[in-house]
Amino acid sequence: MYSLFTRRALGATLVVLVTACTDAPIASAPVVAADDATIAFLSEGIGVFHRYVAIGTSLSMGVASDGAIAASQEQSWPAQLARLAHREMTQPLIGGTGCRSPLRAPLASGVRLSGEGAGANPATLSCSPNLEGVVLPTQNLAINGASTQNALFTTPENVTDAGNRLVIARVLPPGATQISALVEQNPKIVSVEFGANEVLGARTGIAIPGVTMFPYSAWAPLYTQLVDQVALVAKHGILVGLIRDAATFPGFRRGSELYADRTMFAAAFNVAVSADCDGSPNLLFVPVRVPTAVATGLAMRQAGAGPHTLSCTGGPTTLMDFVLTPDEVGIVNGQLAQMNAYIRAEAERVGFAHFELEELFGRSDIKPPFSVVALMTSAQPYGVYTSLDGIHPSAEGQRVIAEAAARAIDRRYGFNMLGAALIASR
Repeated sequence: MYSLFTRRALGATLVVLVTACTDAPIASAPVVAADDATIAFLSEGIGVFHRYVAIGTSLSMGVASDGAIAASQEQSWPAQLARLAHREMTQPLIGGTGCRSPLRAPLASGVRLSGEGAGANPATLSCSPNLEGVVLPTQNLAINGASTQNALFTTPENVTDAGNRLVIARVLPPGATQISALVEQNPKIVSVEFGANEVLGARTGIAIPGVTMFPYSAWAPLYTQLVDQVALVAKHGILVGLIRDAATFPGFRRGSELYADRTMFAAAFNVAVSADCDGSPNLLFVPVRVPTAVATGLAMRQAGAGPHTLSCTGGPTTLMDFVLTPDEVGIVNGQLAQMNAYIRAEAERVGFAHFELEELFGRSDIKPPFSVVALMTSAQPYGVYTSLDGIHPSAEGQRVIAEAAARAIDRRYGFNMLGAALIASR
């Protein structure tokens, strides 16, 4: 069941993810000394944040633990950013057990909050309705699994992603796309977060543009089209860049890290970590490879057999093995670098603020030391900043992103959002 969870349930999300605080210099508004009252005024975004609209992917939607539910949506980074400006943005909050239902801790339980299997086909999972009182569209238009192309052209009626067919109807009214719903609201400030899903498919171990990765040459004009449409209606904006190195992504671990924990693999789960993992630089997508190996090892132990062997060797470039070799990592990182440079240049072209998700995913403490026991049995298997799916941020991770966005907005527009937030907390 875990192989299905990782292969399918995580397939439409990603996160891949994304890039950080050492951007090229950004022209910013003059920094002015201000008293508390002036800073409080500026923190309101000079009135802009009451008409703030967010477009983007699962990251901006507030997906956590492979599901969208009101509790995690309320902690999305756009929602936390709005609160730094003393605003509460409207959101398409989902009630019940979510859409789809998030994973339940610990991962060894193999179930979601709804009681459905963690590895069930996403297209078959339940999808609870919006909370009573939600009127679409809301200010947060981000959608799980969305690409740049989806933001421009995908409506609830023409969506082809079976795993996210129902969730789009929880965000967009009939006939609307993310960009058309944004334009309808005539926003004063917009956040734009796209690009991760264009490279997320590489987590399968197949890093081939045009196969598992949306080609950069096809993506760039779509991104420009999206930014141009946003800039036509919003004077202020912020573009969000991606991660810089796939190796920093919480769901990836080097073979050598798994080998270092080989004793616990064997003792707790009847899994023998192969000698080919010793010193291996290959990246294994842990949300798939480890739970699958653990489930197999435990089943073999129950049958009086085993141990199951976990190998870290990468197969042919076209094999879906959830292992990235250094050469494949180079392909992914190369496209990430191209996309990040383009996003940064687009922000400069239209005068928008900019930051990269590296502010979170590039942190030195983004990953705790690897432990298979902690992964399978703890409430925070990927650390404090990451949710149970090994991809999406926790509420604490979303806070880091919101504050990074606020700093970028302060640099560009001189709103002093973070300064006012500190004053408000006195």
